[in-house]
Amino acid sequence: MPNQKPFGHSLKCLLLVGCAALMTACASTTQAPTEQRAPVAQRPVVTPTTTPAETKDPESGPKEVEVQAPEEPKEPEVREPEPVQTANTGPYFNNREGLTPPHMTGRDTKRLALLLPFSTSSSRLAQEAQSMYRAAEMAVFDRTDSDVLLFALDTKGTEDGARSATKTAIAAGADVILGPILAGNVKASAREARRSDTPLIAFSTDQTVAGNGTYLMSFPPEAEVARVVDYVAGTGATRFAYLGPDSAYGRRVKSAYEARVRENFGQITASESYQGNDITVMQTPAQRLATFHAEGERAAKENGGITPMSFEAILLPEGGTALRSLAPLLPYYDVDPADVQFMGTSRWADPDTVREPALSRGLFAGPDKDTQQPFLDAYDRTYGETATNLASLAYDAVMMGAFVADGDPRQRYSRAQSPEGFYGVDGLVSFDADGKPDRGLAVYQIQNGRFVVVDPAPRSVLGGT
Repeated sequence: MPNQKPFGHSLKCLLLVGCAALMTACASTTQAPTEQRAPVAQRPVVTPTTTPAETKDPESGPKEVEVQAPEEPKEPEVREPEPVQTANTGPYFNNREGLTPPHMTGRDTKRLALLLPFSTSSSRLAQEAQSMYRAAEMAVFDRTDSDVLLFALDTKGTEDGARSATKTAIAAGADVILGPILAGNVKASAREARRSDTPLIAFSTDQTVAGNGTYLMSFPPEAEVARVVDYVAGTGATRFAYLGPDSAYGRRVKSAYEARVRENFGQITASESYQGNDITVMQTPAQRLATFHAEGERAAKENGGITPMSFEAILLPEGGTALRSLAPLLPYYDVDPADVQFMGTSRWADPDTVREPALSRGLFAGPDKDTQQPFLDAYDRTYGETATNLASLAYDAVMMGAFVADGDPRQRYSRAQSPEGFYGVDGLVSFDADGKPDRGLAVYQIQNGRFVVVDPAPRSVLGGT
């Protein structure tokens, strides 16, 4: 990486108390303290039906406070960025008119809005939102400068909620919007954000919602498939097989798999799928693949090894119990993992996966765990709980958003598409105009009951480690 790393910028994010004022007037009415010693933690804006989280002990982390539901906001007037020349701060002072707490008056304020489904009906998604908010809060306290304002808004997990939250964020002068999570919500937010040329750094894995100013801070399965196929093709494999679920996820993975194999001048020689995740629906497809493999072995033996194997590698895009049911079927039907390379996606990154003998030597791609671990440890120390899967994305999004917001408003999209990329707790990520994440992933192999990195994740766009 060059000496100047975007994620290396010291940008401290201050969060503001006074959510109701934000939603109704988009201006601060909170009296500033006479001395600002540390960031003040804002609680996310939620609906009246949401029960505030229990107050935590001050020693265990930032304190939870009850937030009254805001009045329904009026349709905001969206203003274009208007740089203001001043003698001391340069041309980008207060890039947009909007939310400015008294203690930040006169600073080159960079405003980041965090849009998450705090009051969604899905308890799992609400838990994810809370963990992501806390990770963003950690990013706040990990910065040293005090020129970034971060405020959280509730999308309710709906398209209308996302649209309303986006309008409120823009009216408050957000320079960059972080979120939402769900693909439909991202689409709704993106339409509003684009009207004011506000970059959107979202968390969906659906790559169809990327582009036109929307960047996805996520780990799409397509990137994982590409990484592991490139690695296996580099070992000389040219004939590949597929065995996976006939589901939305399975179809995405299969399509990406077929495309990447072709790009590596290989071919898919066999493909089987099934509906459901029970072993009873997996047996017949697995047996058909095994029969095809056996035919190739017989032909090769008859021709003195001139005839190639039916397939040299096979992708099994499952996880958890389904994977542990699927993988043993192949050796049971005489497909030897010592002869055929088993491959997977990040769904394999489960401690129970290493206990399945059939998956020994199996390969999959995922984020660099060594890079993630310090963040996970810090989160656990701060909040006394394990971070959810998307928490680290929110942490990195704050860092990237602060960099994108820093400077000429007309160059925000260019900064988001920095050729250097961004290096954070989830490793390297870079973007083109299509907004899809180009992730720097490691390749893992299951060896002796543990995950071992056999090809490290790149630390720069040029591939340096």
